[in-house]
Amino acid sequence: MIKIVSTALIAVLFLSGCATYQPSRTAQARQTEDQLIRQETQRRMAGRIEILEREIDRLSIELDRLRQTLDTRMTGIERKSEQDKREMIARITSRLEKLMAQTPARAPAPSGGGTMQGYEHIVQQGETLSTIAKAYNVTTKVLIDVNKLKNPDRLSIGQKLFIPE
Repeated sequence: MIKIVSTALIAVLFLSGCATYQPSRTAQARQTEDQLIRQETQRRMAGRIEILEREIDRLSIELDRLRQTLDTRMTGIERKSEQDKREMIARITSRLEKLMAQTPARAPAPSGGGTMQGYEHIVQQGETLSTIAKAYNVTTKVLIDVNKLKNPDRLSIGQKLFIPE
């Protein structure tokens, strides 16, 4: 009896085998197709990763080159800045020396008995009594009186004036 049932089953399977066997083949074909799609996707992703890695390498090299260029430029700027500082100090020192040479030295009061303290000013081209008075914060009348100027409108270049403190 078991033989009969198993033979019947085999016959049923054999006769319906085309219908039942085909779907399993289709499922297997789908699995194979899905595997191929996954493999293709993986291959493409690997290609993209390789392209990105090359781009990263290229950008790293470019970044290193830019850093070197920046370092070189910064060094040049620092040198130029130091040179500019030295030049500015030299110019300022020169100007200060000229100003100090022009700044009148302290001199005793002219003529006679007073012990007045003040400065000696040497008249330069273009200076007037009022500009000199303004520079020393005194009045023109004081300058006229102290220096006994007969004509305050006529100053001579190189003329020495006493400026009281």
